Parts: sequence; C-alpha cells; structure tokens
Amino acid sequence: MDRVVLAWIAFFWLTAMTEGLQVTVPDKKKVAMLFQPTVLRCHFSTSSHQPAVVQWKFKSYCQDRMGESLGMSSPRAQSLSKRNLEWDPYLDCLDSRRTVRVVASKQGSAVTLGDFYRGREITIVHDADLQIGKLMWGDSGLYYCIITTPDDLEGKNEDSVELLVLE
Repeated sequence: MDRVVLAWIAFFWLTAMTEGLQVTVPDKKKVAMLFQPTVLRCHFSTSSHQPAVVQWKFKSYCQDRMGESLGMSSPRAQSLSKRNLEWDPYLDCLDSRRTVRVVASKQGSAVTLGDFYRGREITIVHDADLQIGKLMWGDSGLYYCIITTPDDLEGKNEDSVELLVLE
C-alpha cells in the first residue's frame, strides 16, 4: 500500500514538473442517495510554491436526467446522441441554458460557501475534495473542481464529475 502511495506522489510530482498544473477527478460519474452524505474527489499537482485556490462550481443538466433514468428519454435526444457519440444532450450545452453557481471556495484553510449553499453542511476537505453532508434533489448535475495558482498557469486547471442523486 505504501509503495502505491509513493508511486502516486512521484507520478503527480513528475507531472507537475513537466506539465504545470494538473487537475484530475478520479470518478467521472457518481450516483448517491437522497439525504445521504457524499464526497466528490479532486486531486491536483502543481509546481507552484504558492497556496492554491480551490473552487467547486455546479452546473445543472441541460435537460432533466430523471426521465432517462426512468426509461423516458426523448426520441430526438436519442437520435442526436447516436449520430454524434461525443455529444451528450444532458451535459453539453451553453452555460446560458442552465444554472451555474459557485458551491464553495477554499483559500488556505478558509472555506467560503456560495450564496445558494449557505446554511448547508458543505465544505472542502483534504486538499480539494468537496464534502456534502446531506444531498438534496437539486444537487444532481455537473461539479467542476477548479484550481488556481498565481504562478503556475500552464496545464489543465479543472476537471468535472457528474453527480446523480436518487431516491
């Protein structure tokens, strides 16, 4: 186990030294139960010696995902996604066609919740994992882990995970 951890640390360190900032979300899709807690994981590596700012953003689905879960997806969406295998009618749309909001930000040890999430049991733990204490219906959607460092501008600074909340 220790060798695996050391190998990952070495990998992330080498990645940071050669490619700058690198953000990865290990689980691209997570299914969780309503009113239960969950953690959305985010890892990053950087060559910066400055503290990173961590931000999690929420983006709603482009159209309701529950219909698909119940086997009632629209024929138009099915035919479009069959023609273009890279396009997902639930995830791929302009931000102006969906709800986008900041969930939480962390700078140093201070965590600030976005306005919509104040009063909820939400925080950023470890370096960049988003911990949600009790999932609500409106929590289904895409979550983006965004890392900003003042002196490491190269590389990939964000990654996303889809969260589907079920009853």
